[in-house]
Amino acid sequence: MSRYSQLYIDQTAPLPDSPRARHRLGKLMEGMVSNHRGLSYFIERELGITVGVVNGLGWPIFTAKCATRDLLDTVTLTFGFLRATSFEERWLSEARRVFSEEHLAFEIDSVAIVHPAVDKEFQRNRQATVAGLQTPRYANSLAAFERISNELSSDPPNGKDAWRAAFLAVEGLFRLMFSSANQLNAGAVETYLAPVVQRLYSADPVALRAASKQLASFKDWVDASHNYRHEPGSEDPVQPPIDLAVLAISNGTSFLRWLIVLDQTAVN
Repeated sequence: MSRYSQLYIDQTAPLPDSPRARHRLGKLMEGMVSNHRGLSYFIERELGITVGVVNGLGWPIFTAKCATRDLLDTVTLTFGFLRATSFEERWLSEARRVFSEEHLAFEIDSVAIVHPAVDKEFQRNRQATVAGLQTPRYANSLAAFERISNELSSDPPNGKDAWRAAFLAVEGLFRLMFSSANQLNAGAVETYLAPVVQRLYSADPVALRAASKQLASFKDWVDASHNYRHEPGSEDPVQPPIDLAVLAISNGTSFLRWLIVLDQTAVN
């Protein structure tokens, strides 16, 4: 059943946190797990924090005061704990409803792991890229790439280090492809990658023109990323706007997938 606030109050951007969502989750836990006394011990053991719930009472106080990372982890741990009671699917459904109705900037997957609610295309792109990096040759790029989600889900989201992780993943693969390249910059893209693109698409003039435009975009992305790299002897740049960071990471992820294809089909 829809309510006035859901129909008529404008919700502009997803929220990184919400007192209402915290209280609703606490009351949900109070209603669903108060008879299961082992959950607070389980959360304390897994997260290394003090829950402060005694005899099943006090969950709203805990959810109101705990760190965001602990709140999100609690959603997952509660799901796992409730598997023994067959209430885990109800918990999953209700927690998702709270997140949706309170417009939190997170999504809960089928096993109650919470992920940043970046757009669907971002998530599909990320999953496809991780799949493409599943070979020992790309281990370093994969390790850097997997840091992105951790940085975006930190409290608060760390768009700067997430962007840096995306750049490191791309740079790692680029330098793997071209061992003579000391670093990834626009000049290195022109020197090393442009000839590969020319060779790969030379038989198709239309594809070559399009690929050349993408190559130019890649150089622009590299230049943009250097604005948020910490160079020795210089001041560390401030956090980028999160929407800008997500845009850059999305573009970097697409370029990373392109480099994987080029590495496997055209280099050497």
